[in-house]
Amino acid sequence: MSSGHPSGRTAKGFAIIRSAAEAAARAARGPVGHVLMEGRHPFLEPDDAILAEAIQYARDALPGFLALARRPAHTMKGFSVKVAVRAHGKAEFLWIHPFAQVGEQFIGQIANTWRRKKGVKIGDTIAFAKGDIVDWLYVDAGAVKGNYSARALLRFASMRDRAALNWWFGPDTGM
Repeated sequence: MSSGHPSGRTAKGFAIIRSAAEAAARAARGPVGHVLMEGRHPFLEPDDAILAEAIQYARDALPGFLALARRPAHTMKGFSVKVAVRAHGKAEFLWIHPFAQVGEQFIGQIANTWRRKKGVKIGDTIAFAKGDIVDWLYVDAGAVKGNYSARALLRFASMRDRAALNWWFGPDTGM
């Protein structure tokens, strides 16, 4: 997926995140929780302490994010939210872009593949509540803001992978 940016930064960023996630899957052990592999796709268990911390951080900052999404600066774009949905008894996280708030509810389009539920695809519309939002992101002048779940995975990435993401997340990739 390309951002349309001449450098192809979005595709490169996702490739680097995948590499970092794979490194996290190899490195995560013991009290920090564990990373599960589903095929070649690593993901943190929804009740993992690292992910729980990232979700809490994102939820605490959600009001400010929603205010920015309503009135973004001209340098801001790509406002997206990640929601937790249940399928076959397990939580799965879906990125939603674009999205809109309608009263107390939200609606938006699924922006990534739903692995656990067949028949649901990218571009399908989904309704969700504010409490379902577990993460968010936007791009401001080329730097990704938010995306705390990916930042949590980066804690276990190599220094080289973290340094490579500085151009995408900006100089502060931590929480």
